[in-house]
Amino acid sequence: MKHMNEKKQRIIETGMKLFATKGFHSTSIQEIADQSGVSKGAFYLHFSSKEDLTLQIHHYYYNDLVERIAEMRKLDLPPKESLARQIQVYIEAFQDNKEFIIMHMRDNVDIKSEANSFMMEMRKQTFRWSNENLLNIYGDALLPKIVDASILLEGMMQSYFKWLVIDNLPLDSERLAHFIVRRVDDAVNGMMEEEDAPQISRDQVESISMGFNTPSQEQTIEDQLSDMKEKVAALSLHKTRIDELIHALEIIETEVNKQKPERVVIQGMLAHFKDLPEMEQDCQEIADHLNISLL
Repeated sequence: MKHMNEKKQRIIETGMKLFATKGFHSTSIQEIADQSGVSKGAFYLHFSSKEDLTLQIHHYYYNDLVERIAEMRKLDLPPKESLARQIQVYIEAFQDNKEFIIMHMRDNVDIKSEANSFMMEMRKQTFRWSNENLLNIYGDALLPKIVDASILLEGMMQSYFKWLVIDNLPLDSERLAHFIVRRVDDAVNGMMEEEDAPQISRDQVESISMGFNTPSQEQTIEDQLSDMKEKVAALSLHKTRIDELIHALEIIETEVNKQKPERVVIQGMLAHFKDLPEMEQDCQEIADHLNISLL
């Protein structure tokens, strides 16, 4: 995992293994510290409790999954094949960590209120992920029913994950991933042929703050891009770097004004800001508006 203190990473990985094999309640902080090769005091420098460690384990493996998905998307595969490969990454991540997942379900670990915002953010990111992949395959014709299509995709994945984790079935990740894409294809094509209204509309999703983009937000994006230019100009960076960042924002601005914006271009331009913490929230808001994930 990138950008993490080596000692903290070692504690996380050791804690995860101990929780999975012995159980959360049967594992002591002293044992985690001993097997991590650190003092108990060093443990408390990074984590306030076992519950806090558990929450950080969730962050650690989810961030790792996001990175693996991003690497897969960089391969520039045909949209359906790309989706299948990404689903395969999800399946293999569950296979790799199923002992920890089972422990968490079995031991009924309370990871406090901080988990609520993290779980909501995971839900939003998964929703953006499914939206973007489906629109890359089916185009804007799917927009009226994109929420239903995303629910079907995520529902299929979650149902198979339960059989994989709870029942320990030895599923072939590649075969299952391609099967899910074919079944989603059947369902989406059927929905697009029907004249029925969607079960859940885009407006309903927006009303519960799931970060879904609607056409009326285009002006908001332009205003935000303008604000970002001013913020970039005020940063303590070399002039060449500032010019590069402003040019990236201008490319995004040009792209969002097109009838069919190229999402991959916008993603690439936003990636220029990933090493600037002061721009992180702005980039995430732009990504939310445009229903894309950050690289």
